Amino acid sequence: MRADLGQSTAELIGGGQANPRVFTVHNRALEDLLFDRNLTEVEFRKTCLRCTRHFVAHLADELATDDIAELMILSKGLVYQLAEAMAAETGRNLPINMIATSRTAVSDGDARIEAPYTCFDAPAATLIIGDTVASGATITAALRRYLESHPLRRVYILSYAGTLCGAKRIAEFCSLRGIEATFLYGLAAFGLGANGFDLSFLHPETITRARYVRRAHEQFSGRAVSAVGWDFGSQCMAPRKYRRLTWVEAETWGLCDSDGLKAAEKPDDWSDLAHERAAYEHALPRLSVQTDT
Repeated sequence: MRADLGQSTAELIGGGQANPRVFTVHNRALEDLLFDRNLTEVEFRKTCLRCTRHFVAHLADELATDDIAELMILSKGLVYQLAEAMAAETGRNLPINMIATSRTAVSDGDARIEAPYTCFDAPAATLIIGDTVASGATITAALRRYLESHPLRRVYILSYAGTLCGAKRIAEFCSLRGIEATFLYGLAAFGLGANGFDLSFLHPETITRARYVRRAHEQFSGRAVSAVGWDFGSQCMAPRKYRRLTWVEAETWGLCDSDGLKAAEKPDDWSDLAHERAAYEHALPRLSVQTDT
């Protein structure tokens, strides 16, 4: 692990037998991503690639093996652009395995995950995964399916926004199977909101630098708004859905006039927000009044 790249640093916040090996990575690209909820479309994609290139650069020495591949969790793993970042930073190709997952339910910070599709044509003893880590259920489900077909010794999990509870869950799953797990998180190890969606700098369990907490407090008037929204990746993969979810967030938090959520667009059809219903259903009575006016 290269801890200091000049423009990017990685700090170990956990390790040893009782804790997952979690590094928080700090650089301008991650600040641009996690402190701009209005970032969408092409500029969002470009910023994500900048962030991933920093992640890969920190790990370049450890990734110098032919026995490595990506496990892409569809569809949001696409925005990490891991293969492109690997080629740019190391000049090497990154083979890709794929798995489609579906979140069937979210409750009390946990989730039930199904995996209706897999393509494991590039097996490797070391996997690299790019994905948001909330409860950790998605990645553990993906790894469980992979292990049904291939052995695994090591996994690197790169997450622009990840929780410590999710890392612990994944690390425990890996430890029981003799797999070494390393996590690189953007700016913080977040606490997970009660709705299972919110990853906020203001959550009491978030581990991060004090200046990020102050910045988030100022940005959202003390509300614990998620740094990445409720459907990360929709910023470029489904921009209209992202804008509509942002409107629901703004209304839920009482921030409808906030510059920090000005990408918001009032939905005229709620059907495409159904997968995120658990994030806002506690506020539905009030939101229903808003949509009827």
